[in-house]
Amino acid sequence: MSKYINTATAGTMSLSSTACALLLPLTLLANRDNEIDKDKFMSSINWITDYRTWNKYWAELVNSGILVRLDRKTWMVSPHECYTDDMSHSSLIRKWNEVHNAIK
Repeated sequence: MSKYINTATAGTMSLSSTACALLLPLTLLANRDNEIDKDKFMSSINWITDYRTWNKYWAELVNSGILVRLDRKTWMVSPHECYTDDMSHSSLIRKWNEVHNAIK
């Protein structure tokens, strides 16, 4: 399974350096549906230990349109940031738009 990753995101958005550092593991650890379990992700990244710090950078990624919440633990990474060969890019974009528009 190969994954396509948009490497231009960090340069075009005004993300902090820590939020930019979270982009690569976020895109690599997301499943084929671009979903990620926030608790599992937080436990796999051991260089951020404070929950207040996590909330700050997580909110920064949400506000930048990189993450959207699906349910209590599951979040979706934008298909404009990454997607796999296994999944149709257009179906991921459709799902992203539905979820993204539902929260607005």
